[in-house]
Amino acid sequence: MARSLPTRSQPIELSDTVERRIKLYSVAAMAAGVSVLALAQTAESKIVVTNANIAVNPGSVVYLDLNNDGINDFQLSVAIGGYDHSFYATLAIAPLTGGRVMGGNRGPLGPYAFALASNSNIGPSAHFSSSVARGQITIVRSNGSQSGPTSHFKLYGQWGSAAGTRYLGVKFLIKGKVHYGWVRMTVSRTIVYSGAPRVSATITEYAYDTAVNTKLGAGETVIEAPPAGTAKETGPSIGMLALGNEGLSLWRRE
Repeated sequence: MARSLPTRSQPIELSDTVERRIKLYSVAAMAAGVSVLALAQTAESKIVVTNANIAVNPGSVVYLDLNNDGINDFQLSVAIGGYDHSFYATLAIAPLTGGRVMGGNRGPLGPYAFALASNSNIGPSAHFSSSVARGQITIVRSNGSQSGPTSHFKLYGQWGSAAGTRYLGVKFLIKGKVHYGWVRMTVSRTIVYSGAPRVSATITEYAYDTAVNTKLGAGETVIEAPPAGTAKETGPSIGMLALGNEGLSLWRRE
């Protein structure tokens, strides 16, 4: 004769201790999942570098698309002019996507872009000029004049006195999120007809960090991983948390 299995009409009640441990385990598992996700996002962060050979000459306008998404992020240009026996030339950069350029505060002749040395900090703590005249910030400005055989020439801004290659520190928006980058550039100046000063620039590289709101160094091309063996567990493991007070006591002893 077949025997029927007994049925249970009431749900099984867990003890307070077991239920508390299950809740601790769930919280720990969720925290671990978030940590793994954060590590995965960090691992995907990289610095994208674009090699270039772009000349910025008087009368020309140059556009830079730092992340190569088809949207121009910055515009560089050289304006020249003058009156009577005085002449001037201005090399300037204008953000196009809500970005900024690292530079000083506005002075008598406007704000000037920093001529950054290699490894200079470009990030949230850096100083980005908030004073942008006519939508642009001056990189270098030259003034000159000539009276008879005598000519005068003077440069304004950090790039006029900087020797060799320097970097522009920039930030711009990708889908509304802030990213930081740099533009490697040399600036040259010459005096041509009638003592008129001319400035020009050559862009040889530019780069940006794919991580949102993350600093990088001027000229930096590779994100360095922490040395092997430096990782250290700073909290109890999931198993220890699931054990409750006993697990925490074990962690403290370790």
